[in-house]
Amino acid sequence: MRWRRPGGAARGLAVMRPTRLILCACVIAGLAPGTFLRSEPPPPDLAAPVEIVALDIAPATSGPLTLAGAWEITGENDGIGGYSALLMLDEDTLLAASDAGRVLILPRPDRTGPGTPEVSGFTGLTNDGWIRVDVESLVRDPATGTYWAGIEGSNHVVRFAADRSWSAAAKPASMQEWGDNTGAESMVLLPDGRVIVIEEGVASRPPAGIVFDRDPTQSEATLAFTLAGTGGYKPADAAMLPDGRIAVLLRAWAFGLPPRFSARLAIFDPAQIAEGATIALEPLADLGEGFPSDNFEGLAVTGDKDGDWTVWLVSDDNFASFQRSLLLKLDWPRTRQKARR
Repeated sequence: MRWRRPGGAARGLAVMRPTRLILCACVIAGLAPGTFLRSEPPPPDLAAPVEIVALDIAPATSGPLTLAGAWEITGENDGIGGYSALLMLDEDTLLAASDAGRVLILPRPDRTGPGTPEVSGFTGLTNDGWIRVDVESLVRDPATGTYWAGIEGSNHVVRFAADRSWSAAAKPASMQEWGDNTGAESMVLLPDGRVIVIEEGVASRPPAGIVFDRDPTQSEATLAFTLAGTGGYKPADAAMLPDGRIAVLLRAWAFGLPPRFSARLAIFDPAQIAEGATIALEPLADLGEGFPSDNFEGLAVTGDKDGDWTVWLVSDDNFASFQRSLLLKLDWPRTRQKARR
């Protein structure tokens, strides 16, 4: 669930959520009676620099994960914010996709070297079938560079070419009963070409997952399953671990001004997927006390040359002034774990 703030044509495409309506009602009540006029907003500034500001952090550990770095993505560039998906372009470069259909190409801030953040986007977007640009999940085929994105609101899957230009789209029948605001929140591309899509889901039932044997814009899902053990949290993103298991980012929030967010990580083995199966998530970490808090919605995992793993998280600031776009680095020391065994 997220809030939207006006500002730019792409942001104007967003649909008001119930909590946003409450906030807007309060604003309207404060302005009434009377009317006001405003001029058209200026075009968004997508050329201003993007700053990646390192944050002071204290030691924090949960499960096998240790907080190794935290950065705020900020600046006057109107293209930043709203990040709901994260992936690795290569071992040194991250790509974050936003609710406004934009992307941030980000050199890993934990490594020194040339490169500056770049605001870009997806091109050739069409509103055919009321497809919005709210990217909630994203995968990329490293062999071809092809992207697939899960679009919130219309529950489409959209395919983009390696240059992030529009290629194809479909509205899978198996996703049409998912909520407008609780749809294709997570997506994983398996090595054999299958694509897993997991809904955010609702509190009344476990979140559902579906599997496509090939390109979701060219086929229908072949089986469905559910995830158990979310503990009241909802899937926000998923990523494949170097050993073939799948990590799931789970998120919860509590209403307030500002709202309060919490995050957990859990794991499941895709070998357990079968038609009608209920798969129990294995808890990995609770990113509570000691960890920076915000609306984390994007997850990526890298395997380093020394055998250790790194978990990356990015937060969706909902284009709200009381939230931040944060990037977290969590170390997962696999080599020391193996030595202890």
